[in-house]
Amino acid sequence: MMSEPAEYSDPPAVNAVAVSRRLFLGWVGAALAALALPRPLWSVEDPASAYKETIAVLQMLYRGEIEANLRYKAFEARALKEGHVNIAHMFAAIAASEAVHADHFSGLLVKLGVQPDSPEALAGQLHITTASTKENLRYATDVELAEIDVRYPEYLQRIKPENNSSAVKRITYAWEAEQQHRELIKDIQSGTGMFFGMLAARFRSTKTRYFVCQNCGSTLTVLPSEKCPICGFPLSWYKEIRLPGS
Repeated sequence: MMSEPAEYSDPPAVNAVAVSRRLFLGWVGAALAALALPRPLWSVEDPASAYKETIAVLQMLYRGEIEANLRYKAFEARALKEGHVNIAHMFAAIAASEAVHADHFSGLLVKLGVQPDSPEALAGQLHITTASTKENLRYATDVELAEIDVRYPEYLQRIKPENNSSAVKRITYAWEAEQQHRELIKDIQSGTGMFFGMLAARFRSTKTRYFVCQNCGSTLTVLPSEKCPICGFPLSWYKEIRLPGS
């Protein structure tokens, strides 16, 4: 004789409880996942307030690079006037590098919602003076040393808490290019004293080529074998800097 089948609880009721439990867990999981996702763009803080220090530093650097570009162009003109063609060529290359930095700093400011003054407007505000080529070389050496050893490390430390990777990258590029500038003029430092005449004669007789990377401002007298040593861009990004008429 067959036994009676076992009693079962009402299937619909069990299914309803299971479905409700699954829905609840699904909602909890979705909420936790949402917390882990990056904040949407519409909820990101205003760049002007989120990157106050970064903007301030970029503004100073932009103005400084425009001033440096104009100053080295003036040094170039003075050197040509005094017959120091190769020294003028070096000043022209450094001026071109400073222009690359200024352009990128300007672009970063625009992305952060700040419209910088145009180079032409800044030129009208700046008073650029020159002395003899010997004194201009000494001044250039002092400025490059200060920027390399003091200013750029301070700027990078100042913006570090705001963690703007683009600004850190561009400022680091400029800093490394400034170190190349120092290498270009380090032999000139001793020549700005009593041996300047000998130095100038050597520069007149030595033909040097200068190349500037249009992405980072790297300034070299010989192109690297594969890529830019600062930013890693292809060699096609280097532009040879020539004096007018050369």
